[in-house]
Amino acid sequence: MEHPLAGLRIVDTTNNCGELCGRLLADLGAEVVLIEPPKGSDLRRAAPFSAGGESLGFLWRNANKSGITLDIASESGNKEFLQLLSEADIWIESGAALGNTSASSIAEMFPHLVITSVTPFGYSGPYSEYVANDDVLEAMSGMMFKAGIAGKTPLLPPTTMATDVASISAAVATVLAFYQKLRTGAGQHVDLAIMTAAGATTDWSYSNASVLKAAGRPYNEIRQGGGFMYPIFECLDGWVRMVILSPRQWESLWDWMGKPEAFEDMEFWSQVGNRIMNADVLNPAYESFFSDKKMLDICVEGQNRGIVVTPLLKAGEVLTDLHLQERGTFAEVEMENGETGKIASGFFELDGSRHGFLCRSPNLGEHNGFSFSNDRIESKNPSENIDHPLSGVRVLDFGIGGVGVETSRLLGEYGADVIKIETRTYPDFIRLVALSETSPSFASSSRSKRSFGCNVKTEEGLEIVKKLLQESDVLVENSATGVMASLGLDFETLKQINENIVMVSSQLVGSHGPNSHWTGYGPTTQTYGGLVHLWDYDDDDPPATNGTIFPDHAAGRLCALAGISALIGSLTKGGSTHTEVAQVEVVVNMIAEQLLKESLTPGSTGPQGNRHPHRVPRGPFQCAGEEQWVVISIETMTQWESLINAIGSPKWALSEMLGTLEGRIENSELIENNLADWVRSQKRDAVVRTLQGAGVPCGPMLIGMEMLDDPHLNSRGWNLEIDQPGVGYMKLEGPAWISPTMGGPITFPSPDLAGHTVEIATEILKMDSSEIENLTERGILEI
Repeated sequence: MEHPLAGLRIVDTTNNCGELCGRLLADLGAEVVLIEPPKGSDLRRAAPFSAGGESLGFLWRNANKSGITLDIASESGNKEFLQLLSEADIWIESGAALGNTSASSIAEMFPHLVITSVTPFGYSGPYSEYVANDDVLEAMSGMMFKAGIAGKTPLLPPTTMATDVASISAAVATVLAFYQKLRTGAGQHVDLAIMTAAGATTDWSYSNASVLKAAGRPYNEIRQGGGFMYPIFECLDGWVRMVILSPRQWESLWDWMGKPEAFEDMEFWSQVGNRIMNADVLNPAYESFFSDKKMLDICVEGQNRGIVVTPLLKAGEVLTDLHLQERGTFAEVEMENGETGKIASGFFELDGSRHGFLCRSPNLGEHNGFSFSNDRIESKNPSENIDHPLSGVRVLDFGIGGVGVETSRLLGEYGADVIKIETRTYPDFIRLVALSETSPSFASSSRSKRSFGCNVKTEEGLEIVKKLLQESDVLVENSATGVMASLGLDFETLKQINENIVMVSSQLVGSHGPNSHWTGYGPTTQTYGGLVHLWDYDDDDPPATNGTIFPDHAAGRLCALAGISALIGSLTKGGSTHTEVAQVEVVVNMIAEQLLKESLTPGSTGPQGNRHPHRVPRGPFQCAGEEQWVVISIETMTQWESLINAIGSPKWALSEMLGTLEGRIENSELIENNLADWVRSQKRDAVVRTLQGAGVPCGPMLIGMEMLDDPHLNSRGWNLEIDQPGVGYMKLEGPAWISPTMGGPITFPSPDLAGHTVEIATEILKMDSSEIENLTERGILEI
């Protein structure tokens, strides 16, 4: 099915906050009109720029949209705005001043409308009035503390990552709300907070911290780059990231290295815990082995041997990578001055067709006088009485690790019956990382599901799963390329079983292209996609790297977005859909503006540390106490003046040379050294209170342990408490958004492996107890 959201009408008034939400929906077929103030969106004035002065971030985040200008505060502008809303299905807004118009007033005026608000902290909670840009949100969402190394400052990412990953969640919430509207006829208001949305996509440090705190054990959260889990190694012409987890991977590596006698004890060295404890011995051996080999040669040979190893590519190398070129990861885009560059072509493939960049962002006021033209999506029966958007939807979850399991978890939280298909012979490896069948990380991503133990590699087991498929709506998988086909569960087979099935797939580097057989984990796409190279200090030291598992959680949400959109298409048009998200392309798209800049001006893009072309001062500043940091990020002259007043108008800050952005950039070291002196003697919370009270963008750098008791997260219902069998008391990351109409998230503990086999076999497959017992005795089913 192409363009499942065709006929969906969207008004988008986001302003330098959340634009990617509307872009993603446009990629999937929605008709989106961007409304800008007469002087244009603030994002048009945000770096990086082309040689002609175009904002590359605006160009990418607003592609595939029409664009008009309106002064909504004026009578005529407000009238035109309301007319567009009356004809629309969805309004996406970011809290920008729109005269007397507000989300609550529009919800009363247009009860049919789905309204999605994307703001830094949401419309409720103690931080709701805080001033924040993406830098502040990176610090407060638990992402920044994982980047960089001890002894240096934490590292802000090279793009607006917090806001962009939150925009993905906003798109998920939007299609959920619209799917519910198609079934009930009612609109709703979705209130999304970027802090909570970004916090839920960092990794599992929050849930793991809760378990350790409950046990009275310390949780050492320190910056250590990729750490012992995701190390990088220097080679002849660059760096590679290698991750060895399974015994099979270790044995293959040992064989490749020439079977060194020092590591020949397979019983000992095949255990990942033993290798971690002896990293000081192993890592020098790896470095020595790679020292005379070229980066790409290492990766090709290693992957052919089943070893997870990927190259650390620079921006220019990403643009010329043969695999990405063959996949169509980049498209040509023409700038206003006529020069052409390479822009990331989007996140999605549906039924083998790229759904992404089609046309560049609109010029200011290019489509003034716009009216919706496409036939509107209509519900066939908008009168269902349902508690949640996905009530009645059934999902078969073949996910492993982080991506697929996050996709199905999101669907389960909003009403779907999610059945995890698994077996003890081939368990989800995330189950086992705590040396039991349930880990805190697994509990976080596989909550709100049932588990069905079935050996699909047997003929009878396959037939049982095919019967489940007949009673299901969605299948989610993120196995290595070709695995589902080898099981007899490729998309062509699924369509024959269920003509309306939605299959959601995500592979490391995609299911086609010369490297499609490569395997790995989320952090190994950071190196391949160019993120690790850019997210680094601006010095000559080895790459610092980071300890996040990005893009796993973000990719999981993109898969959920594509899957729910396909359900909308199935409900309104009928038919099956195969949606695919390549994890490396999530990384590439998230740094799309930097890669576009590099394609326009080769050699222009590289690590910048915490420097920014338009924000001074900007970055983390250390407060009194161990690893206590705040982020301060000044964008405007008003904010600079407020900062000066807040710190007591010191003589150095009143210098005439600091009265312009150019002067502050030229004297950034002077400013940041003096500001660091002011911050250093004070406690973190005091600095935040002082600066936020003055209207200065400032926030604390939070770690997972601190987020457990954060008052704003508590007020937003983000801290979910459960008693998880096999783990005990723990907290889970809560919802990115609030919507009383949508309800949820439905939260119950993750299942024991095969814990619901009998229940599912009886309830759905109508098996009797003797049949279940026979299949269990023969190893077809597990209980």
